[in-house]
Amino acid sequence: MSQEGQESVELLLRGYRAFVAGDLETIAGLLDPDVEWVGAGGEATLVSRDVVLEVLAERVEERYHVTVDRAIGLGDRVVASMRFSRVEPDPTDERPLQSRRYYLVGRYAAVVHTRDGRVVRVEEHPHLAAALEAVGLEDEVV
Repeated sequence: MSQEGQESVELLLRGYRAFVAGDLETIAGLLDPDVEWVGAGGEATLVSRDVVLEVLAERVEERYHVTVDRAIGLGDRVVASMRFSRVEPDPTDERPLQSRRYYLVGRYAAVVHTRDGRVVRVEEHPHLAAALEAVGLEDEVV
């Protein structure tokens, strides 16, 4: 992995650790003010850093648990694969220690673009293979 690729991975991991700690101030410093976010299968949407931070604050409040499975540095890009989960209480059960809960579990894949120590673009993909294909790699190679 190149030095630039390693730095890009380290940037992603700093953001991950900040999210786990609920440290949105650190995340704010890692995002470009005009970060561009592209949803899986969607068109590019220019999103301000403040909007991204609002969404992340909601996820922190909802107590999402996130695990990075893979982070592959390719120069100024990182292919990332993560798992996320959270417990959803039963809205019809008012007991404080509910026995009925729902578990939301999912996967997330993206290509994260960095420049000058900040995230400038995130391209979401439906799965890791699609993210790897987007950067010209195959899953078996990595």
